[in-house]
Amino acid sequence: MDRRQAIRAAGLLMAQAAIGAKAARGQDFGALLEDFGKDLLRQQLSPENIQRTLKPHLSGELVPIRTADGWTLVAHRYRPVNGPRPGTLPVLLCHGLSYNSQFWDISPEVSLARFLAARGWDVWVADLRGSGLSSKWVARIDSAPTMVVGGMIRRATNNKVAPTGYASLDPKFAKWNLDDHIIYDVPALVHLVRSQTGAPEIAWIGHSMGGIIALGHLCRFQNPGIGRLVTVGSQMTMPNGQLAVQFLTELIALRNGQLAGQILPEELLIDSKTSIDNMFFNQGHVAPEVYRALTNDGIDVPSIGLLQQYLVLATRGELLDAGKRQSYAALLGNVQAPILISCGASDQLAPPPVQQFLFDRVGSADKTLMFFGRSQGFAADSGHSDALVGLTSRQQVYPTIERWLLGAR
Repeated sequence: MDRRQAIRAAGLLMAQAAIGAKAARGQDFGALLEDFGKDLLRQQLSPENIQRTLKPHLSGELVPIRTADGWTLVAHRYRPVNGPRPGTLPVLLCHGLSYNSQFWDISPEVSLARFLAARGWDVWVADLRGSGLSSKWVARIDSAPTMVVGGMIRRATNNKVAPTGYASLDPKFAKWNLDDHIIYDVPALVHLVRSQTGAPEIAWIGHSMGGIIALGHLCRFQNPGIGRLVTVGSQMTMPNGQLAVQFLTELIALRNGQLAGQILPEELLIDSKTSIDNMFFNQGHVAPEVYRALTNDGIDVPSIGLLQQYLVLATRGELLDAGKRQSYAALLGNVQAPILISCGASDQLAPPPVQQFLFDRVGSADKTLMFFGRSQGFAADSGHSDALVGLTSRQQVYPTIERWLLGAR
């Protein structure tokens, strides 16, 4: 049964439930619907069928974890293809602002997740809050039947993650900021991977915001668990943020329009396409089909609180906590984990100078700085996102990251 069939089935069940609603006024309508549907779901929505409803590149094992503040995060596990490689840490891949887990496996040609799994790494790909299959708010009421089916799937199949994930109409899931990722999401994901694998530490690879939140967590808490850290296009400072201000202002306006019901979800980000092109991609270094996929399935809409915190970064030049009391940049000396700091040589959002700032300020004794560009022997000067999903990423960037993870120089 595919998603559309599941929705049709839910519609039929709703009609059946409505017929008997008068006889069961005291019963919650959702519970009544589930009573009608649970037998059908058990018969037709086996775990195997659930996996078939997912996109092929998201067919890995789905594992949920609940954060201390009550959000559910989902990680996609890619087990080592031919068994684990001795001496390797489990690896967690974390996406950046406006992306979701599909960034890491948008196509077989640019999948760091599959590249590492094929070489013996136990790979975990995260959906942060508000993204992918994790807890997030959806705007349109016509998503409700799909979400009902999702909840029924979890109950009928021993809490397996449904294709709809943990989407919700509850507006509380539209509100979060960068501090929430740092304080709650990072430790939850680290705990998940450690508890599932038995490893004392993990390797964290973060693109853009995915690296920022790991840095922020280590700045504030110095928690054990992240044994090696790779950041690609991450930053704590932004000395020239004019383009970012324009982009973020547009996103905030679009998000406000969505919250007010004036803008459909699929219209979001379209009006900011020029800014996205300029900030996120070296257009000559990314396949058109990869770009199209990333600007459709690969994106989720950030919250206003998160965007406002980024706006402070762009206007003040450094990242502050949500209360604007503490500079994360001032705490970088607390970061002690071995770290590879990197970006594309043509990155317009987090360019080489801000990477040099990170390198100079982190307290790690074991640290490496690298720019993915011709001056350091790469075939192209990568942009912000195509450093990891570009035409030469699999051949040049992925092996470089893997060598560093193995301790090679």
